[in-house]
Amino acid sequence: MNRITRIPFMLLLAALLALTVFTAVSANEGEQLQEEIEGYEEEREETLREQEEREAELEEVQGEMSEVETELRRLDEEMATTNRQIEAKEEEIDLTMDRVADLEEEIRILEERIADRDELLKERVRQMYQNGGSINYIEVILGAQNFGDLIERISALNSIAQQDQNILQEHIEDMESVELAKENLERELMFLEEQLGELESLRSSLEAQSSEKDQYLEELSYLGYTLEEELISLEEKEELLIAQQQAAKQELEEWERAEEERKRREEEERRRQEEAERRAAEEAAERAAAEEAAQQEASQSSSQSSSQETASNGSGSSGNSTPAVSSGTLHRPSDGRITSHFGMRTHPVHGGQRLHAGTDFGRDGGLNIYAAESGTVISSGWLGGYGNTITISHVVNGQSMTTLYAHLSGSNVSPGQRVSRGQVIGRMGTTGTSTGVHLHFEVHPGGYSGSGSAVNPMNYLN
Repeated sequence: MNRITRIPFMLLLAALLALTVFTAVSANEGEQLQEEIEGYEEEREETLREQEEREAELEEVQGEMSEVETELRRLDEEMATTNRQIEAKEEEIDLTMDRVADLEEEIRILEERIADRDELLKERVRQMYQNGGSINYIEVILGAQNFGDLIERISALNSIAQQDQNILQEHIEDMESVELAKENLERELMFLEEQLGELESLRSSLEAQSSEKDQYLEELSYLGYTLEEELISLEEKEELLIAQQQAAKQELEEWERAEEERKRREEEERRRQEEAERRAAEEAAERAAAEEAAQQEASQSSSQSSSQETASNGSGSSGNSTPAVSSGTLHRPSDGRITSHFGMRTHPVHGGQRLHAGTDFGRDGGLNIYAAESGTVISSGWLGGYGNTITISHVVNGQSMTTLYAHLSGSNVSPGQRVSRGQVIGRMGTTGTSTGVHLHFEVHPGGYSGSGSAVNPMNYLN
């Protein structure tokens, strides 16, 4: 009986060992998150030292750079306004073209009706000509057989005369309608031509604004305004690190709450398993006692010994499995196709070989930008060459991570806000050092500390 009751005890021991290992892993994750938060503080101190060293160098050109940045923001606003005007004008042109199509269809129907009526009138003229130029009313009346027939013939003649008048009146009205429709069509076509000219003018303005923006970007490059991928000032970097540290603390608190809940569920499961093992042990003991009593009654000591040996052999197997840790992937931040990958490339504005620290997505899939994972918003606003930018702090598989979304036209979130995986957080744009509407997406495992902490986002995306 002792060997039989040992089986549940061994299973329980294995479960407790697995729980202890898993708890240790979870504790390590918590320690790792805490170490990363402390690392943000060290990174911030290093940034402050670097800032002091460079302040003297930047002071001379800071005024010029500020003016250029102001002009860039102005141009970004003007280009956004021009883009909206172009979209409105294109919609207006579509409506005008619909009206033109309706008028052309109306003219076609009227002209077909006029042509059919022309044939009818020509036939009436031929009939009158064959009858001597007019209907012989005397013969029609004198041909009546009786008074009733006479009344019917006179009524028919009046109907024919009235029908001819109605046909002519409708013919005149349709011809007037055609002339009016053609006049309206001509006006709509002239209006359409004006609209197309205005659209071309707007597009030319947009092209000129884009060219002017390129000149300012070249001037920025000439002034030496290059930090990271498209320039982040040391002050902005410090602010980002502070915000990132705060967001990471929030993520740690969220993780700790989830960890407490997980431990509570595990404790409930452990107690349930203990109770199940206890009941199983009692049932096994009862079965063993019953078997032993039956064997004693049969007085077959050799069979009893064999049975005990068999029971002993059955107690040697126990299973233990460790749950596999699955590494999840990030949600795709845009529905557009990839237009530029992570890695070294010739910079499209400044020229020269530089690290492209992220992945670019085009606008062909729409302008919505999605959160790559649940987390806390670190920052939402202007970030140097990145333009309008959102950064988010996450905890992915027990590791802190920062994602960055740049060149946006607008943001739907604010610092400190919790966002969920796949949530729409902003709209694609072309703000900052950008040559066209797109999303620049970066992934920084362990948190952002400049372009050096960026990795290829495709390692985390499907």
